[in-house]
Amino acid sequence: MPGLRIAFVSPALNEQLLLRRTVEANLPFMDRLVIVNDGSTDRTGEIADELAREHPEKVHVIHQANAGIGGAVKNGMRLLLERDDVDAIGVLASDDQFDPRLIPRFRRILEEMPDIDVAKGSRFMHPQSLHAMPSFRKWGNRGVSFVLQLALGYWGMSDVLHGYFLARTNVIRKMNFASIADGYDLENTMMAEFRRLRATFALIPSPSRYGEEVSKIVMKKQIPRTIKTVAGMVAKRAVEGPDRLGLALLVLAPPTLGATLPVALARMIKTSPKVRRLKR
Repeated sequence: MPGLRIAFVSPALNEQLLLRRTVEANLPFMDRLVIVNDGSTDRTGEIADELAREHPEKVHVIHQANAGIGGAVKNGMRLLLERDDVDAIGVLASDDQFDPRLIPRFRRILEEMPDIDVAKGSRFMHPQSLHAMPSFRKWGNRGVSFVLQLALGYWGMSDVLHGYFLARTNVIRKMNFASIADGYDLENTMMAEFRRLRATFALIPSPSRYGEEVSKIVMKKQIPRTIKTVAGMVAKRAVEGPDRLGLALLVLAPPTLGATLPVALARMIKTSPKVRRLKR
């Protein structure tokens, strides 16, 4: 393929029903794919090996004991970072949730916009398909995305929990993988690393696709973990970087009856890395 050489990591846990469909739909649009079989107990590993035999130049497989979605993604990225023929790395869910048509758009954004580090999808920018998202997910994702926008200081960031993106390899290489969660806080903590590196984003509409996919997240366990993770992000930003003043003014907003809020928001917008929202 001419132009930017792109690769994706596809974490897979018990996805025997959807893995082949996902790979066959998306593989034509990328140069490489690493499938990480994360301790599956069904035929996921066998199907991944079949796909690697069918597409030996493109598909690579990692078999590992269950390490969580974050652990799987990081191991796939480590494998790709060993190569010198990958210009950008993304994450592709193995449950057929992500629209393959976005991959050429991601590639084109990074090829044509040298000031953008990450091309990312946002389901909230695709209102025509939001009805497909279960209500508890829609409002939960909206709430968490708003909180994380404040916690991360990424003004204009939309749908933080949607992990469909393509980032330049030189940005991924600078990440501290130890700071990225092994579990379902992958997106939150990866976004915190992007923020630390002041990575710039271009957001494009990503349709909500919920077919046979069944969420494996146990909410009663995950919600406390996410709260703890977000609190850690805020605490870290409060003691380092250019965001300290904005956070201090934000904290002072309630006792001052909102007097400091406009200044706090202005300060946070000023220090936020660039986030561009693009149309179709």
